Amino acid sequence: MAKLLAALMLLMVAMGPACAVVPASRADTSIALDHYRQEFAKAKGTSSLPSPADRNYLLFSDVLRRVLAEHVKPGTPQVLVEKAVAGLQKKKKEEPGATDRVLTEAALDAMLTSLDPYSAFLDSEHFRYMREQTQGEFGGLGIEVTMDEDSGLIRVVSPIDGSPAARAGLRTGDLIARIDEAQVKGMNLRDAVARMRGPVGTSVALTMRRNGGGNGGGGNGGPDAPFRVSLTRAIVKIQPVRYRLEGDVAYIRIAAFNQQTSHALDEAVEEMRRQAHGRLAGAVLDLRNNPGGLLDQAVNVADRFLEAVDIVSVRGRDPDENRRYTGTPGDLLAGLPIVMLINSGSASASEIVAGALQDHSRALLFGTRSYGKGSVQTISSLSGDIGIRLTTARYFRPSGGLVDCFGVSPNLEIKPANDNSEETHPDPATCDPHATPPPPPRAWRIEDLCPDVAAAPSKPDADRPLDCAVAAIRTRLMGTLIGRP
Repeated sequence: MAKLLAALMLLMVAMGPACAVVPASRADTSIALDHYRQEFAKAKGTSSLPSPADRNYLLFSDVLRRVLAEHVKPGTPQVLVEKAVAGLQKKKKEEPGATDRVLTEAALDAMLTSLDPYSAFLDSEHFRYMREQTQGEFGGLGIEVTMDEDSGLIRVVSPIDGSPAARAGLRTGDLIARIDEAQVKGMNLRDAVARMRGPVGTSVALTMRRNGGGNGGGGNGGPDAPFRVSLTRAIVKIQPVRYRLEGDVAYIRIAAFNQQTSHALDEAVEEMRRQAHGRLAGAVLDLRNNPGGLLDQAVNVADRFLEAVDIVSVRGRDPDENRRYTGTPGDLLAGLPIVMLINSGSASASEIVAGALQDHSRALLFGTRSYGKGSVQTISSLSGDIGIRLTTARYFRPSGGLVDCFGVSPNLEIKPANDNSEETHPDPATCDPHATPPPPPRAWRIEDLCPDVAAAPSKPDADRPLDCAVAAIRTRLMGTLIGRP
């Protein structure tokens, strides 16, 4: 099962200490925990069981109870403990001298990552990384990755705008085969990410494979031809919103949903309205390769363009904890037409915004199907500088459609002229097998919305989705077709 990095998250951040919770079956949990103590002692090569008061055992039992009470899907204590035991045994084999704390963390990591692609144990480094990322600045390569099950390599989901990865030309769908001289195949995602992270200013060499893209020099390398890039680790400052005028059309690039996003969006629209002397024809919201972020920011951004209507519903194990998020009166663009650009690198919070505006006929979506990450992760600190990321709910569009695996489909399927990247979507096995796929949206042809773009010879560097969006807004064809003046 694919394991995804934190930036591909819809986050409900709970940075306080983990609260005590009581699982449904105390007896089953006690039996499972006794089994864990026995297996831990075997791994250590001792006959004495860990004390119930041992801090490492208390840490493990606390996390197990949280999983049983809060994870979006009901779990079985014995099955979870078996996953944990396999993890600690593997770590003991790899590191015979591993401490009790290292073995405990390996057990927790194995148990949590077995739940779904997004739950994970966060050691001190990863916990700090999560906090930095939601605040908009962190050190690293600026690359969102997942495990590729078919190849056993690391697959690029999206590079972050302006990051070392983006400047090096890495693309969605690229595969990382080596990190420096170490082969990726056989590593877990956590170890691979740890190798890519490091002090700011140091370098790391990645050996890449690109389907049909070779070394990026015109596609002459052939399918899966390896190429090597050297990246210098840097402080990645996520500028959540960039903007410019395309004539009388506002172009707004939303790169991430962090704590600054909605405020930066307000400033961008105000500045472009000033530059256009109050005569904007509409706006293009570019959410391509936006991996997501904070739930409240996704709701705030969607609310900027919607009235008092449903935006998203979040549903977990406990019906009493389910929430529905609704907009407030007022539209930042006063009803001007909107086109949103999405692709398979658009995930999580991006899909909330895209789904809400599409369901309420506030925007048309151009591009390719979004990633399909429709679940909420809660981050909780456990003790000091470590924590867990646990999938606690899934979200549903205003129409009732589930986003997990299905994603959000565009009204017009269109790619940039030079886009040969492979689409990336979750493993269907991670989805609810009983979920009903959302109905397909109304679709248009490029000839319907931007006939001039359709008829023009395509230049190698043409951003056809953007060109078509601007043309559709300027001719007001879009507004007419979706029933707006």
